[in-house]
Amino acid sequence: MASDGPTGRHDGMASTGTERDGARGAALDSLRGLALGDGFGRRWFSYAPEDAVAMIRAREAPTEEPWRRTDDTAMALCVVRVLLRARAVDPEAPAREFAAAYEADPGRGHGYGTHELLPRPASEPGAWETRARPLFDGRGSLGNGAAMRVAPLGAWFAGDPDRAAAEAAASAAVTHTHPEGVAGAVAVTEGRRAPPATCSARRPRPRPPDRSATGC
Repeated sequence: MASDGPTGRHDGMASTGTERDGARGAALDSLRGLALGDGFGRRWFSYAPEDAVAMIRAREAPTEEPWRRTDDTAMALCVVRVLLRARAVDPEAPAREFAAAYEADPGRGHGYGTHELLPRPASEPGAWETRARPLFDGRGSLGNGAAMRVAPLGAWFAGDPDRAAAEAAASAAVTHTHPEGVAGAVAVTEGRRAPPATCSARRPRPRPPDRSATGC
């Protein structure tokens, strides 16, 4: 039986095999997109800003291979593992996963707060509650790390916006306790649920050509 999620209710995704398969497939598709974007973006890190800008203006992309993922993909994988096992986020579960991923490759590109926080939960998963909040002079992290890893979670709970927001907040709190850090994760799940037509519907339609000027 699946455990209750942060909203205090039974996991609704466990109702049918079709729903479970749909959530799993959506999350994995999101993870693939996240990893590809991460790997593509990582290739720009070796360029000076002015060189990168010049290449972008010229519509040129880096040619270096292979594409290497950063900590964002590594931690998104952790979130997906938790969802595949429990279909909900109990913060201790991602704390264990994050710590294991950090131990396996601490040079993946983690930020300052991660280096301070994650070595401890490897041996004491509950330590995240006392270690995350004091970061950055007691304000907690307001960086983008929680937002960068959460898209697959938004895809998993795409049919339940309240649940998606609660699960995103729970996943963020392990490393980002500042309200802005949590809000970033919640915002990504909201964006993930928006249908593609939402963006295109706001885009101005092109004007028809002025045929009077061409005689056509």
